[in-house]
Amino acid sequence: MKTAKRLCAALLALALIFTLAGCNAQTTEPTPTPTPAQSETPAPDAAQDAPATSAPSETERQEETPAEPSKQAEAPSQTADTPASPDETDTPSENAAPTCTVSISCAAILENLDRLNAEKADLIPADGVLLAPTAVEFTEGESVFDVLKRVCRENKIHMEFSETPVYQSAYIEGIGNLYEFDCGEGSGWMYRVNGEFPNYGCSRYTLADGDTVEWVYTCDFGADVGGGLGA
Repeated sequence: MKTAKRLCAALLALALIFTLAGCNAQTTEPTPTPTPAQSETPAPDAAQDAPATSAPSETERQEETPAEPSKQAEAPSQTADTPASPDETDTPSENAAPTCTVSISCAAILENLDRLNAEKADLIPADGVLLAPTAVEFTEGESVFDVLKRVCRENKIHMEFSETPVYQSAYIEGIGNLYEFDCGEGSGWMYRVNGEFPNYGCSRYTLADGDTVEWVYTCDFGADVGGGLGA
């Protein structure tokens, strides 16, 4: 009896062993077959079949977006039509030197050639003009005499004069080698300013800006040039 029980227990043990072995065999997963790498088998290009959904490029954005007006176009340009500010207008400089106009003429001699010293005939210009009206700058306080000396020196015109310090006056004896008495007893040099003959010497006449000074040679004490004795 005991032997039969042992035999049954041995059979059950064997049956249990086979059962467990069969379960292990069923739960063992097969080793997966390696699949080809993606780099070896390129996938079809989906981008060719599917509509593009990527963001627009920089060039496309520039074409779609209207160009921003340039700042240079927005700012008013400084053209010749733009009125200049008061500071930019051409205004005379406060420091500009005053000017006067000076001329020298012996035209009166042309009407009195019979009185003229024969030795001086070649000194008379055809029109009698030794110096055409010339604009001259001067400094404040200068006299007609001061400007005459400078003008003759700069234009290489002969000039001779005498001064009397006691009376602070100067007397013009000759200009252009034409002296007093070269064309008669009443001949000599006179000056007028703005059309008038002063009754005092040229060294005492202080110039003003814009004055017109004319030196004229008279053959008749000034009567032939519209004035009287004065130089």
